[in-house]
Parts: sequence; structure tokens; C-alpha cells
Amino acid sequence: MHEIMTLERTNKGVRRLLTATKDLKQCGAPVWDPKSRGDGSPAHRSLFVEYEEVLSAVASVALEWWAGTVESRVGLSSNADEAIRQAWMDRAAGPASYPGFVALIRDYWLACDDLNKQVSQSQRVPPEDFLLSWLLDGRHEKEVKVLACMPYWPIGLDADGNWV
Repeated sequence: MHEIMTLERTNKGVRRLLTATKDLKQCGAPVWDPKSRGDGSPAHRSLFVEYEEVLSAVASVALEWWAGTVESRVGLSSNADEAIRQAWMDRAAGPASYPGFVALIRDYWLACDDLNKQVSQSQRVPPEDFLLSWLLDGRHEKEVKVLACMPYWPIGLDADGNWV
């Protein structure tokens, strides 16, 4: 199977996602910006262990789905590079377009936000850190590569500043 993301593109995707909520803040949205980026509460750490396990499984399925997506275009294209290009044109988030992957990210973003509402401010963790920064430990290469394919977080804010 071809490489889904080069190291340079993965790093660019990571930077894009980790700064995305700052864009909302610049537009006047009530986005929480912590003074420090800590380890969160024990409940955050427990939820993260669960997230790691589920993310690994769903990222594997997303990669299989993506390989099938590319393969289905091989017969319609003049060569493999064209099939890959067409697959990216059809699914701009590549393997992160897999609906189960999108749902997983949304579910854990909202779960982290719920925990943040239950703990002291010093124990809160920005959801983007929980979902991505905590994975940047060298043990989650596959998961980070899939996640970095997302052009944006599949989440929004309502008029009251609540993640939806």
C-alpha cells in the first residue's frame, strides 16, 4: 500500500489541527484558552486510555477502507498515481473521511469537553490536545497519520460557546 502521508504533510496537518481553535478565538468565539497544557484529571487520563484503544482499531479500519477506496479507482484511471489523486479529490480527508473515524473524533471531543466542565480549570484539557497532542509520543504513528489527514475538526460551536 502507498504511503498515505509524508512526514512533512503529517506535521503540517498536526500543526493545522492544533491551531484550528485559535482561529475561532480570533473571530470572537468564546473558545477557552488554558494558561498551561497539563496532564488533565485522572478522569481525563482514564478516558484517554479508552480513546487510544478505540482510535487504534478505528484507524486500522479507516486505512483498510481508504485502500479499498484507492483500489476502486485503479480500474478507472490510467495509473496508480492518478487513482490516488482521484481518491483524494473524492475524499478530501483521505482515510480520515471514513464515517466511523469522524464519529469517533466527535464523540471523544465532546466527552473531553464534558469532563472539562466537571473539573477545576487547572485540570482542564483542550479537546484538540486530548485528541492529538497526547498522541505525539512516538507510539501512535498510524493514528496520528490518519488524524492529520483531517482538514479541520468535525465539531462546531453554538451561539453560547458550547461544542456541538
